[in-house]
Amino acid sequence: MSKVAKIILGAVSALVLVVGVAMVLAVVLINPNDYKGKIADAVRDKTGRELVFDGDLELSVFPWIGVRTGGISLSNAPGFSEKNMFSLKSADVSLKLLPLITGNIELRNVDVADLQLFLMRNKNGVTNWDDLAGKEKSKKGEQKEEKQASSGQPELNLSVGGVNVQNARVVWDDRKEDVRQAVDDCDIVVEGFSPGSPFDFNVHVALSSTKPEIKADITTTGKASISADFKQLGVKGLSVVVDASGKAVPGGKGKVTLTGDAAVDMLKGGADIVGLVLEAYGMRAEGSLAATGLNSKSQRFSGDMSIPGFNLKETLEKMGMEIKTADSKALTSVGMSFNYAGTPKSVEIKDLQVNLDETSIKGLFSIANPDRPNIVAQLGIDKINVDSYLPPAGEKKVETTDKKSTEKKAEEGKEELVPVEQLRKLTLKADLNIKHLIAKKANITDIVVRARAKDGVLTVKPASFNLAKGAFTSSAVVDVRGKLPVMSVTAGLTGLDGADLSHQMTGEDKFSGMMSFNSGLKTSGNDMKTVYANLNGNLGFKVLDGYVSGFDILYLAGDAFSVLTGGVFGKRDSKRTEFGEVSATADIKNGIADNRDLLLKSPLLRASGAGKVDLNSMQIDYALDAKVVGTLEGQGGKGMDDLIGLTVPMTIKGDVTDPSVMVDLPRFAAILAKSGFKVAGSVIEGVGDVLEGIGNTFSGKKKSGSEEDTKKNPVQELGGAIKKLF
Repeated sequence: MSKVAKIILGAVSALVLVVGVAMVLAVVLINPNDYKGKIADAVRDKTGRELVFDGDLELSVFPWIGVRTGGISLSNAPGFSEKNMFSLKSADVSLKLLPLITGNIELRNVDVADLQLFLMRNKNGVTNWDDLAGKEKSKKGEQKEEKQASSGQPELNLSVGGVNVQNARVVWDDRKEDVRQAVDDCDIVVEGFSPGSPFDFNVHVALSSTKPEIKADITTTGKASISADFKQLGVKGLSVVVDASGKAVPGGKGKVTLTGDAAVDMLKGGADIVGLVLEAYGMRAEGSLAATGLNSKSQRFSGDMSIPGFNLKETLEKMGMEIKTADSKALTSVGMSFNYAGTPKSVEIKDLQVNLDETSIKGLFSIANPDRPNIVAQLGIDKINVDSYLPPAGEKKVETTDKKSTEKKAEEGKEELVPVEQLRKLTLKADLNIKHLIAKKANITDIVVRARAKDGVLTVKPASFNLAKGAFTSSAVVDVRGKLPVMSVTAGLTGLDGADLSHQMTGEDKFSGMMSFNSGLKTSGNDMKTVYANLNGNLGFKVLDGYVSGFDILYLAGDAFSVLTGGVFGKRDSKRTEFGEVSATADIKNGIADNRDLLLKSPLLRASGAGKVDLNSMQIDYALDAKVVGTLEGQGGKGMDDLIGLTVPMTIKGDVTDPSVMVDLPRFAAILAKSGFKVAGSVIEGVGDVLEGIGNTFSGKKKSGSEEDTKKNPVQELGGAIKKLF
């Protein structure tokens, strides 16, 4: 060793020896407890607060420099309810002296017991720390801290023998917002923290909050590792268990567990989460996540998610959202899986597979650019019975909205139909295919819906399906490029077998006939009132070779005739009204549908009608003439013969949803008189109230307390039959 080196080494050794001796003498000769009063006085002079030491202060110097204290408390600011803002029962912090020479920090243990911190704000918005650090000073400090953080800092070589925080408590009491939130029973245990080496941690906290109202017991454990520059973090065997209760918790109480492994590398800009498992309310979700470009503008993420089959009905019940279904087995076997990828401005879900009881759903979904959404969606369903998921028969539907406000809005007709601004920004490509759908027991097959949107124009073409040997197809356009949305729709139905449909829906022969329908409509506006007022177009329907079960309109007409004339009508009653054709067309102009060609042809009847339906006021004004043109041989009798050629004029007026159907009494009296019957005169002159009674019957009005209120008469049956038929 050279002479110079020996001199330097000797000087350093002497310096260390002098410093060590000085520190030992300081510990021996200086008692830190002698300065507690001066420290408390200085705090009182600067802040007006009381700093109280409930125990002794102990200093250690070599080889560990540290401090151990008993209880310490700092009083609260004036005007706040809690006595102390800060307090603790004991604390012990020490670090090794020699490693400081080389820039390393080696803590032996950090032990803190019963730490309590109360952070408060009064109704005027003043906090209990405003007097300790002014707002402007705080802002400058934050800016300075940010500036220092942004400037490069050397790596911190830090190791800790252990961290043990027991029974800590932090409270946030905000009287301005009337909310109190607290972390109670906080225990933190870290064993042997050292950058680059794995260490175990265990954190337990009890959270409580008044807004939202919740209490939660949370335990987090795992084995972590952190690099010296704090830019690489890994956790293995992570376990988070949350046991919560309160009004804000679904079902009032619930337990959630999360496990998995995670790693974050900010040097490479990547993060990985593998083996992620989330369990809650009887449901289990498994997944993974990989992210890249975290420290750049080209951030991307990808992963997968799988939810094995579980009983969704039981899960919802535990969450306080009980659902009753017509089929008790509905929602008892539900599962899902998909892959996902995206950026901060886009998400893509691929390989979507949903198992809903016996239904299989496959598809994909993507959305990009949230400001001007570009959405692509494809959904394919093999078979689904929607009846199974409806409420059980007789179950009352729960009102979820304010009925009065809903009715008022409906009356005003101002509820927005089309979200114009969103549609103007939307780009959409959506396809729906359902092979087999059951609704109201009807079997609907080959459902196809294609929706496209771009530059303010939404097109749905086609929307089609097959039902009871018939084919329905339609197309619709919504154009919001102008001041008001413009909407148009065309639709057509051909070859529908009414008997087949009746059997599917009721299991009985309720009706039959080959049905067809067509329409072409156009309107503008963005509320129902305006849409109805601007509605123009046409529609038409035709039903061939059919029947309606439940009543024989010819028998009812004859029975009503016998009541008026006093004659005797035959006993024929087939309980079915047959027809060869029912057809009608209507022109719609400014919301008023005008029909002039309603036609009904049957072996026994002919009927024609004309009138208008005003959709603006939802009122109908319609006239119908029904004429008996024949009888069935051997089933008529004299009464039946008297009906041949007789026209019964009807009027249909009132609200579209419940119109009044009644005989046009003046015309009927004239027809009877012209046909040689004396019924009109005899009834009017001799019976008095008969015509009024007939009118009341067809209009749905009844005399209270009369015998007719409790008996079903033939005229009333005829009115009901005509309502059903037309």
